[in-house]
Amino acid sequence: MGRNLVAAVLAAATLTLAACAQHPATAPMAGNLSPHTSDHVVPGPVTPVSALPPCGDIASAATPPDCYLQSHDAAGLTFEVRHRGTGQQGSVAITVLDPVGAQLQTLTEQAVGTTEPRLRDLDNDGRDELIIPIMLASANTRYVIYHAAGDGQLQRAGELAGIGIDTSAAGYIVVTARDSYELWNIEFWTFDAEKLQPLVTAEVRLLDDGTGRVGGSECTVIDSGGLNRIGLTLDQATGQFCAEPSVLRVRR
Repeated sequence: MGRNLVAAVLAAATLTLAACAQHPATAPMAGNLSPHTSDHVVPGPVTPVSALPPCGDIASAATPPDCYLQSHDAAGLTFEVRHRGTGQQGSVAITVLDPVGAQLQTLTEQAVGTTEPRLRDLDNDGRDELIIPIMLASANTRYVIYHAAGDGQLQRAGELAGIGIDTSAAGYIVVTARDSYELWNIEFWTFDAEKLQPLVTAEVRLLDDGTGRVGGSECTVIDSGGLNRIGLTLDQATGQFCAEPSVLRVRR
């Protein structure tokens, strides 16, 4: 009887973990951005409408090969990615195709790196955003964000810079940036009229214990122009945002 109970518990735990793995909308996107699939998916397999190969995680040449990205939201769009040139002289042209292969629009960015664009639903609205890395610094990467507008077109919403992009349970976009050895800035953003708007920044400062080692941290929230929008006082925002999982990950 005891062995049967243990087996049942282990089986239930395995099913729970498997179910969680199928919901990546809250998974962090660190470094070069992990691929993401929205919670709002089209049932069944998607037939590619592009003759290009699918985009990979890491380019194998100074100029990445042409490839395509496939959204898995209700729109089912295909993004054909074509790079030209290298380094600061490099550019990328992205052709957006509908599910039957008709061209909807073309997006162009200059001074891009060798990391491929990615798709992710950043605001949990059921539509994937297009994320294009355009510049890699020593720690942080700058990304151009294209937001899926109400008319179906993707609009250039702005730029974000950090080592990773995440989403919060409240639907905010979270950008973790390394400011210095002892200082992290975790920025919270939202979309308004298809544009990125900053809300607050949680500053996490690592504290020296007197021996050159980290002996704790302190978190301070700064109003980036969004306190009135979210209806919180600075003290309330400090309590809420300093407890966010993305902030706790860098605290000590």
